[in-house]
Amino acid sequence: MLEEHFPVEGADKHLSYQVLIARMIAAVADGLKGDLLGQEDREKGAHVAKYMKTSSLRFLGIQIPQIRKTARRHIREVPVEMLPQIIELLWKDEVFDFRLAAIEIMEKYSAKGDKSVALQMISDMIDDIDTWALTDPLCIVCLGTLLIRDWSIEETIASWRESENFWRRRATVLPYQHLSKKGFHRSEYTDRILRALNPHLSDKEFFVGKAVGWVLRELSKREPEMVRGYIEENRAVMTKLAIKEGSKKL
Repeated sequence: MLEEHFPVEGADKHLSYQVLIARMIAAVADGLKGDLLGQEDREKGAHVAKYMKTSSLRFLGIQIPQIRKTARRHIREVPVEMLPQIIELLWKDEVFDFRLAAIEIMEKYSAKGDKSVALQMISDMIDDIDTWALTDPLCIVCLGTLLIRDWSIEETIASWRESENFWRRRATVLPYQHLSKKGFHRSEYTDRILRALNPHLSDKEFFVGKAVGWVLRELSKREPEMVRGYIEENRAVMTKLAIKEGSKKL
């Protein structure tokens, strides 16, 4: 398609197209950033920054639905293979709204792009996160989507269970919340979901225990008796937080 609109002659043809593509990618990323900066609400940004006590990022104060809408508009015509570079350009700036836009784009790439590339990118992004507000959308939908596409990815996620980084441990739980949601859950997923929770039942880290309970609560909407039995069977080793959160819909 590029050859039709941007004919290049001579020995530098291959390099010229690489440069052209790089410029296109940069233009999309810069356009998206500029659009978001134009929507900045400093008062709301200061409020969100105060609420996100664990994050040192800059907050523009843009509503999450608007961030998502803006990101989708800017990548509507972008080929899927170009999305990783756009994600990286957005992510490298320490701006919450840019990074949430990057996660929105990652959702599309997780569904349609190279699975191994998506998984490695998500893993790298987890290392750079210090707030649930980015961990959750990245690891629920993006990782959950990858799991449904390829169950072998579960092996990599399972290897994170002993990480000293509690956000990464939380990330081993969150994709199973996606598998528990209405519209995605299948009865054959239930045993897989519960097995994935087993290593984290006694994890006293708040954000991990909260995630375990969150998955159980969502799953209980589909499989209440299975979840009730699971909690009773494991009550002796589960944290009080996981039990409390997991039992809310029972």
